[in-house]
Amino acid sequence: MPLLFYPLSLSFKIAKKYFFSKKKSGTYNAVTVISSISLLGYIVGTCALIIILSVFNGFENLFAKMYSNFDAELQITAVHSKTFKINEANYSEITQWNEIANASKVLEENVLLRYNNKETIATAKAVDENYLKVAHIDTCIQVGEAIIQSGDTNFALCGESLAYQLGVDPSDQFNFLSIYAPKKGEINFINPENAFNRDLIVPSGIFAIQPEIDGKYVLVPLRFLSKLLEKENEISAIEIKLKNENDLNNVKQKLQTFLGNQFQVKTRFEQREAFYKLVKTEKLISYIIILFILIIAIFNTIGTLYLLVMEKIREIKILHSMGLTAIKIANIFAWQSIFIAAVGGFIGLVVGLFICLAQQYFGFIKISPNSPISYPIVFAFGDAIIVLITIIILGIFTAIYPWNKARKIAMKLN
Repeated sequence: MPLLFYPLSLSFKIAKKYFFSKKKSGTYNAVTVISSISLLGYIVGTCALIIILSVFNGFENLFAKMYSNFDAELQITAVHSKTFKINEANYSEITQWNEIANASKVLEENVLLRYNNKETIATAKAVDENYLKVAHIDTCIQVGEAIIQSGDTNFALCGESLAYQLGVDPSDQFNFLSIYAPKKGEINFINPENAFNRDLIVPSGIFAIQPEIDGKYVLVPLRFLSKLLEKENEISAIEIKLKNENDLNNVKQKLQTFLGNQFQVKTRFEQREAFYKLVKTEKLISYIIILFILIIAIFNTIGTLYLLVMEKIREIKILHSMGLTAIKIANIFAWQSIFIAAVGGFIGLVVGLFICLAQQYFGFIKISPNSPISYPIVFAFGDAIIVLITIIILGIFTAIYPWNKARKIAMKLN
């Protein structure tokens, strides 16, 4: 469709006139009614796209907030080993950086938990006293208190699923949580009990974040697990909280350069890379599904424009006799298609924005009828731009056949 925007004013005004054309009696003709149906298709499609994308934004934002209570903004781990010496990562120097608010040393290991004659395998995440300043696990406590250590006493925080499986009760002062970890060296198969180090710890609270975390982790003091594993001055990771989260990528690059290739620095999203990729993939698939539905709907627009071309043959002859070329006449119908798409897209965007903001601030729609939790939804300006561009491209696509038909009719008049 060459020369679509030339001359802009004449082609556009004629297309707009056709869109709002009426019979002499004042009633809308059949083509106008079909055009209105096409317009409604664009409105509904655009609105659906905006809402679907915003819902996925809401869930992504919700999960990010949940994981932020457990995962640090930045995490430093060794590339070629499970643990490393604290001084190898220059921990003391890193904590003095102006961009860093707090840092915590972390040691993870699989252990056996036993409580009140019940047992299960779990991952012990040992943290130092700064961990509660790096993560916000205290906001997720369901029972008990967020205490890791107090004086010489060690405490454990259990995930909700683990606690349910073992029957952990933080208010029970007579039952302690037993933690078993394999000893270094050879295993004595004659007496397996001697192959494990064992120590008792006081359950202080139960946290709930996400099922894969709640059923896997128990938080304990670093000094407790280091002694149990016989790994003094060894850690699995350094977790960092920044003063300004907007500096995340800059500080990550700075840390990676400072530490070299022996360590890797991951953001919170990279620590859960598989999960966030899944969310984005589901968002893309939903976008494609709605797009296909919209494409099917716009075939109605192609039919409408074709009928419009056939209805306006007399006007095409008049315009041709007035000196308009076949290309310029065809551009009128291209503008008609773009006009329907643009107006429908804009109205759909406004309606979608209104619905999103209403849900975001008032939460009319609940996840389930009896649930107090509303569907999370976050409107993103970038999504609106993507949807509008998509609608305009579809408008141009639907104009190809009617544009070509009008051009051929006009050329036969030469």
